[in-house]
Amino acid sequence: MIRPLLISTLLATRLMAADTAVEEAADLLRFTNGNQIDGEFAGMDQSGVVTWHRSDVATPMPFKREKIRQIVLRNARPLSAMDSPCHVTLVNGDRIPGNVVAADDKSITLETTLAGPLILPREVVAAVSPNPFGGRLIYAGPFDQTGWQQVQSDGKMGILDEMGLSLPGTAPEEDSETPKPSWHHSGASWFSSGGNDAIILDAKMPDRALLRFKLGWRSRPNIAVAFHCDFTRPEPKEQDEKEDDAPARPNFGGLQNLANLFGTAYVINFQAGYIHLQRTGFDDDGNPEVERIRVGNSSIRLPDTGEAVFEIRCNRQEGNISVYIDDEFAVQWNTSDELEREVWKNQPRNVNYQAPGGGLGFQVQGNSASVRISDLVVAEWNGMTDSARSMESDHRDIVLLANGTDRFSGEVLAIRDGQVEIDASYGPLKIPLEDIAEIHFARDKRRKADEPLASEITVILQPVGRISGVPLASDAHRMQIDSPLAGKIDLDLAPAVVLEFQSGGGFLDDWDDAP
Repeated sequence: MIRPLLISTLLATRLMAADTAVEEAADLLRFTNGNQIDGEFAGMDQSGVVTWHRSDVATPMPFKREKIRQIVLRNARPLSAMDSPCHVTLVNGDRIPGNVVAADDKSITLETTLAGPLILPREVVAAVSPNPFGGRLIYAGPFDQTGWQQVQSDGKMGILDEMGLSLPGTAPEEDSETPKPSWHHSGASWFSSGGNDAIILDAKMPDRALLRFKLGWRSRPNIAVAFHCDFTRPEPKEQDEKEDDAPARPNFGGLQNLANLFGTAYVINFQAGYIHLQRTGFDDDGNPEVERIRVGNSSIRLPDTGEAVFEIRCNRQEGNISVYIDDEFAVQWNTSDELEREVWKNQPRNVNYQAPGGGLGFQVQGNSASVRISDLVVAEWNGMTDSARSMESDHRDIVLLANGTDRFSGEVLAIRDGQVEIDASYGPLKIPLEDIAEIHFARDKRRKADEPLASEITVILQPVGRISGVPLASDAHRMQIDSPLAGKIDLDLAPAVVLEFQSGGGFLDDWDDAP
């Protein structure tokens, strides 16, 4: 079998890297039957045969593309990540990174670092994003495990490697019985089959922050998402002799465990029928405290199996927290109503928001629920409160400014000399492109996207981007790809991290790769 050999090889490689601080990032090929093998992607020919190299195999290894699910390049680390998240979104969901330098009613010219200048038919472009995410992009991934840690229910931490294994020398102790972690990383996603462990990341979330991620689930979803975490756990005070006989503090259904996992933070629980928000922290004696923040209506409806894009927008200065699901507004809380509760009076806070940190975390609630987390973005939030769906119109183009408040509707006539020319409701306007967050073109002027061909692959780029199409030819560094919307593209693979070969397949297939 390929898998056991690969696990031992990867683990040995990681241990060696820890000793020498030098690691040669290998490529990883995953087959449709769940097997996988490491080595080096050497390219593919026009018939779709992938060439694979291994140092312990004398001759190149050919593999048929229909047997391949995914190739992870360089351990999901780009040779050179793009320094700007500017991109255009096509009608099929592809996102091509680059700067728009010109546009008229027929075409849009995009200057890219990975494919040179591209001229796209305007009808295939759904949106232009000169300043996406509402502000500065802070994190996009998870392309690899860098910075992530696993936290056990007792607060112990371990570093996660590619197969989800805690490395020796991390907690728990090397000579103790180490349970298999409930999270593992595959491609550009985190997977969990339930359990009490959490994964955390010090994402440096700012005061006004946007946290967005795609969640897939196999059974009824139940997941805790923490943000603005400080990950601190004070030592409980020792009881004196008089307190020894006092009754033990009650454990309210294990909710106090959230404070042990995330420290002082806000935690949103997403379930199939509703959402609720909790604040976690510790009392003066160092004991964990969890308090639910009430809201009028927090009901939602999620299917038993599916996927959705969740977005949390939070403002530490004003105390507002909002949730959007698939670009639709779901619920909002204002934490100012909770200011006078006795348990929080001594907590560090900024005005009316008692969560001083910048971290985030995830924990699956329950022992058997399978979930996938991907397409995670942390960015500065510009304060826009509208849902993304409100940016779409059947007959009018919508231009949203980078300040998150001002917007204009009408017809985008042209983009030239760094300015957008708009025939707006009250007359013609010219707006500098640098002042614009997004332009969404009218739906009735867009071409309808066709179903993807079985021969198409998807190239995932870091930090932002995905390009799909039929591969024509490739070596280890460049790929010629025929996009059904953008035409033939000569693509530099330096910023690429994943090649998806089963683009038309179901998203649940990835769970079959679990070690």
